[in-house]
Amino acid sequence: MHKKTESTQLTQDLLREYASARENWAKQAVEDNEFRNGKQWTDSEATALKNRSQQPIVVNVTYSAVEQAKAMLTSNKPKFQSTGRETSDNRVGRMFSDIMAFVWDLSNGNVELKQAIDDYYVKGMGVLYAYVDPTADFGSGEVKMKSLDPLEVYFDPSSKDPFCRDASNIIVAKVVSQDALIKAYPEFEEIIKKSTETSYINMPTDSRYGKESQDVTLKRRLDGVSVTGERELELIERYYKVWQPYHKVYDPFRDERKILSAEEFDEYIKEPAVMITNAQGEQIFTDSKTVADYMEVHEKQGDTFHMMMDPQTGQQHPMAGEEHVGSIPNSTTKIDIITKAHLVEDGKIMVNDIEICQVMQCVHVGDEELFKVVLPIEEYPVVPIMNGWNRNPYPLSDVRLVKGLQEYINKIRSLIIAHASTSTNTKLLIPRGAINRKQLEEDWGRAGTAVIEFDPELGTPIVAGPVPLPNELYKNEADAKADIERILGIYAMMQGDVGSSPQTFKGTVALDEYGQRRIKSKRDDIEEGINQMARVIVGLIQYVYKDEKILRLMQPNNMPKEVVLNSPIYDDIGNYMGKINDITIGKYDVIVMSGSTLPSNRWARFEYYMQLHQAGLIDQTEVLKQTDVADMEGVLQRAGQMQQLQGQVQAQADEIKKLKGDLQTAQRESLHDRKRVEVKEFEKKLAKAEAKVEMAQKLYTTRLADELKTAKEQVEPVADNKQRQMNEELLSIEDE
Repeated sequence: MHKKTESTQLTQDLLREYASARENWAKQAVEDNEFRNGKQWTDSEATALKNRSQQPIVVNVTYSAVEQAKAMLTSNKPKFQSTGRETSDNRVGRMFSDIMAFVWDLSNGNVELKQAIDDYYVKGMGVLYAYVDPTADFGSGEVKMKSLDPLEVYFDPSSKDPFCRDASNIIVAKVVSQDALIKAYPEFEEIIKKSTETSYINMPTDSRYGKESQDVTLKRRLDGVSVTGERELELIERYYKVWQPYHKVYDPFRDERKILSAEEFDEYIKEPAVMITNAQGEQIFTDSKTVADYMEVHEKQGDTFHMMMDPQTGQQHPMAGEEHVGSIPNSTTKIDIITKAHLVEDGKIMVNDIEICQVMQCVHVGDEELFKVVLPIEEYPVVPIMNGWNRNPYPLSDVRLVKGLQEYINKIRSLIIAHASTSTNTKLLIPRGAINRKQLEEDWGRAGTAVIEFDPELGTPIVAGPVPLPNELYKNEADAKADIERILGIYAMMQGDVGSSPQTFKGTVALDEYGQRRIKSKRDDIEEGINQMARVIVGLIQYVYKDEKILRLMQPNNMPKEVVLNSPIYDDIGNYMGKINDITIGKYDVIVMSGSTLPSNRWARFEYYMQLHQAGLIDQTEVLKQTDVADMEGVLQRAGQMQQLQGQVQAQADEIKKLKGDLQTAQRESLHDRKRVEVKEFEKKLAKAEAKVEMAQKLYTTRLADELKTAKEQVEPVADNKQRQMNEELLSIEDE
């Protein structure tokens, strides 16, 4: 008889205990899932209805509400925001948002999230799982995420945390074919083949709605053979937390802090270091480039060298041995090649022994243990998203809250249809034996017609018409639908019912915003679950993506983007100097931007962004991101070309305007030149005229002088004669 390992026995015992504790919840989850899928009448109820000539009608309001909630909560891909924690590189920290987007796209994240949300609404709990796919990327490995069936996950019943972070164990158990197990774990093929069939997984095998409605995975009997004849085995994974020894290292020579595992620390202390002793004292170098340079000198010149001056070039160069006459004074240097272990022993590199809580994964197939491994993460990779959380791992689903109302609607609708069929039936009364009833039914029988025989000796029967259904019954059905909408937070308008929407656009937008308040409460639960999963993925990313890797992403504007991780850099002679974008160092946080998955009214959003664009606060690229334009890159390119052409046209227009101005200026200057020439010519003419006037004046003056002289000559004799006469007259008078 095969002897189980202690770990295997513990795993199986815990699986039984956890399965027993969740039995009622699991049965309810199965029933709620069947109810959502339309199995809403029990077998006995359906039989009773058919005996009364009624049909088990299902008006599945629950299904449409759940589907609408899923569509709303996964309307957009979540946007991640990352940052460095403490002294981590913030630039590298911001890259984790791109890495998370890459992991999300690689994992078909929206599809997996939609399934988890479906389980969240219907079964009360959705489960996300972060893992490493070792076969992806040609064997290099990729970090991925997926959803798990909550019925395959068993949580510690004593857990009080909404994400079961305080659980002592989390178990994932499912039935898998032997061939699938060998493909997943080829290195354990022999163990898988010799493992025995077991039946530790306890799944519900029936419900109040009957065994025939069960899913294939639930109906499967664990006899070790599937319906196809393929051997099947139970795969059980157990996760629990352990304290692992680590070393916290501080290198003062590089001002570098690291947290290393035992294996990493053993490799770290083997790394070389250099101790230099010269006239300035003792120096220690631990960075790889400086150490490599001194090791090269040590190989060529030995452990002691001095510096000489080249008389031709004036440059210094090392020479083996101690300095001598002609050497550069005080240039003797001694090189000691040591390891970091010596620096740790001397206390020059400080080391503190610490313990870090990490997750242990144990994998079992049947009664065989395949392996145990410590995962490089501090949180469980299995992340539940609980709906109606009751401070235990057995939450309440929304479907369970509305089952009574949904059944009431079904009963009302079945009654209405039965009444409609009854009220439209044609009742044909015939005396017994008066006619061949079989022939009458063949000739006149049709849907909604009833043939009734009576004995005329006993009197003629009175056929009473059906009692009309009260109008209150129809109102009750409408009220029940409204109650379901209020409980689930999914209203008719949110499902496209135009009859319940306001007449104005803004009123519709406002009502849609208010209507989403209930769904936003669900969004908070889901986003916190994604945030918890992101913390796990960050640890896996730093563990898996250690080498250079190029991530190719598609941006919202449909333009590709490349992100290069862990890119090595070398000096001019090929020596390794370090890495650019080294994501393996540091601690980082990644969160989902709140509300990024929810839809918003695109027309209202577009109008808002257009207003910002018109105000000059954003560019046209941000506006286009809010549209459904498929060829955004082409539109932006053409818009850029158009802007370029418009710029060229504007530049040409400005040039033409300038030329026109220059022309006008030239014309004005030309006119001024002509005027200046005309003025000069006029000045010349004026000068000539002035000269002529001056000559005329001189001539006139001369002639006037001549005339005056002539006149004077003519007047002076006459005047002298008159004067003599006057004198003679005066003398004669005096004599008298």
